[in-house]
Amino acid sequence: MQLINQYSFPLLAGVIILILAGILLRKGGTEGLLVPLSAMILGFLFAFWLFSPGASAETSEAARVEGVIGSGKAVLLEFQSPY
Repeated sequence: MQLINQYSFPLLAGVIILILAGILLRKGGTEGLLVPLSAMILGFLFAFWLFSPGASAETSEAARVEGVIGSGKAVLLEFQSPY
């Protein structure tokens, strides 16, 4: 289920492209089909690249926090989401 949640955008984009390609093939054949479908695929790829989260800038802080937690002192952790 987590795999579907993490990759729901590319899965849904693929379904949308397949449905629209089927509609376009039924209506008018293959003439002029390559350019709009290519533009849609490039648009979906660009959107996936733009909106996919990258590596966190807090990885060095995570190592420091793990060191503090493992030292045996009481620690208050506050988690914040970037979303």
